[in-house]
Amino acid sequence: MPLDFLSRLPLPEYRAALTVGVLVGVTLSLWVGRRHGLPVLFVLDGALAAAVGGLLLGRLAYVAAHLAYFREHPTAALALWQGGLSAPGVVVGGVAGAGGLARIRRRAPDPLWNALAPGAAVILIAAYLSCLRAGCACGRETWPADGVLWALSAELPDLYGLRAPRVVVPALGMGWGALMLALTLWATRRARTAGGRPASGSFSLWLALYGLGEFALGFLRGDIALRVGGLSALQWAGLGILVAGITLGFLTTDR
Repeated sequence: MPLDFLSRLPLPEYRAALTVGVLVGVTLSLWVGRRHGLPVLFVLDGALAAAVGGLLLGRLAYVAAHLAYFREHPTAALALWQGGLSAPGVVVGGVAGAGGLARIRRRAPDPLWNALAPGAAVILIAAYLSCLRAGCACGRETWPADGVLWALSAELPDLYGLRAPRVVVPALGMGWGALMLALTLWATRRARTAGGRPASGSFSLWLALYGLGEFALGFLRGDIALRVGGLSALQWAGLGILVAGITLGFLTTDR
């Protein structure tokens, strides 16, 4: 397997990688916000509100998806330090948290969302990087006869630590996150060059790309069993976010 070197890399521990990603992402968002004339404290408060909203809704969605277990262990629903978040729930909760903070401050949410979008792409890259070692978002098992999928595989663990040749979904997710980062930075720079205020162009682009990535990578994941209509719940959520991003892009074009 050409990508098997990934299994031998000295990968960072999950929390360490995610912490660094959050710090870098927030710093990048502060820089973008400042270039567009947003107060530093406003962007920082928006990032904190997005984090709180993302954690709350992400955990709520995860508990709802594993309700049978949490009915027997109700106190475990509050144990955020043990892990367990729904990625689409984190995204929706983060958007709602930042938007709510903007409304409380009597500001339009679009510029804040726009500033936070590149930082969110960095955090997504860090989350996928941490999954390479932790086994989250693991890919489906592959065999030499699988052709392209075998070439995109490496000896990686699942959430239970069982190692097997798997599609490197976390690495593919990191690549997709890097593309999201490049495009959102391009969108924010283009808005600044055009002389307009920072509308939600980069945010709607980020939202659409995230939804598309969640949908596409869902076909390669091996940690999802329940499917409805041939798609997992994560893929359905990804499609919903994709549609929301496209719709928001059309609504804010040339506004």
